[in-house]
Amino acid sequence: MLPNQNRLTQRSDFALIYKNGSYAACDGIAIKFLKTVNPFIRAGFPIGKSYSKKATDRNRMRRFLREATRMHLYSLKPGYDFVLMVNSGKNTLQFSETVIILRRLFIKANLFIKSDIQTKK
Repeated sequence: MLPNQNRLTQRSDFALIYKNGSYAACDGIAIKFLKTVNPFIRAGFPIGKSYSKKATDRNRMRRFLREATRMHLYSLKPGYDFVLMVNSGKNTLQFSETVIILRRLFIKANLFIKSDIQTKK
């Protein structure tokens, strides 16, 4: 489970990231991220009805993203807030695929600590 200190919860935080954040995308998952003064990473996972009409599908994808983010949490640079968004056509993603895609996405967004990229290839 992703610790509470690493979760975005305020609507204003999401709005700030959407307005001022940088963007990267990879295989149907996109990230908006913003450098902050916080000493830790915070993540948000907005999965709306455009992804799926069924709440169970949306909750499943949210759980996948949260757990995959938790797995990479200590390999990411501190001091960033980010929002992970999923395209509506990606309803069939499995957890293992999600972990791989997020790793590629974090590398593309330059959020990985340099030493972790080299040792985990």
